[in-house]
Amino acid sequence: MKATLARYLVAGIVLASSARAEEPPKDKPAESALTIDKPVVCRTIGGFEDYEKLPNASQTSDEKLLVYYRPRGYEVAPKGDRFAARFTQDGQVRAKGKKKVLLRKAKLLDYEAVADRPPREVYLQNTFSLKGLPPGEYEYDVILRDENARTSATATVEFRVVPARLPKAED
Repeated sequence: MKATLARYLVAGIVLASSARAEEPPKDKPAESALTIDKPVVCRTIGGFEDYEKLPNASQTSDEKLLVYYRPRGYEVAPKGDRFAARFTQDGQVRAKGKKKVLLRKAKLLDYEAVADRPPREVYLQNTFSLKGLPPGEYEYDVILRDENARTSATATVEFRVVPARLPKAED
């Protein structure tokens, strides 16, 4: 399975071809609305469901926010004799509990995943520069669009910017 995962690693997205049936079971309705599983602030991301959470989601403004999440309920469209899921994403940062956007990046992600079977397990990851943010509590909004279905979903993850630690002076 690792070879299959590596084959589809592009721009932070992995498609995991599963052995599941391509059609949903008859007794279980198909997901109809795009949703985003709870985003996770990470120290590292190794692949599908393989990430290390950043303790307390705390980092300095010199670092980049690394976020992992999984979309659900996206539409897969035929593309020739293959199948495609297409996503675009914006990202924005706000002070915790506030509406005013402090930092925004449009088209942070623009990706079309094409595979022989409908892509059923997708993860997305992205980085976001925190340059210029003073220490404090913040929220990062993932604004994801399913370009096949022309729908969107937003999910928010909290994080903290802490002061940079200066090196200790040596005697």
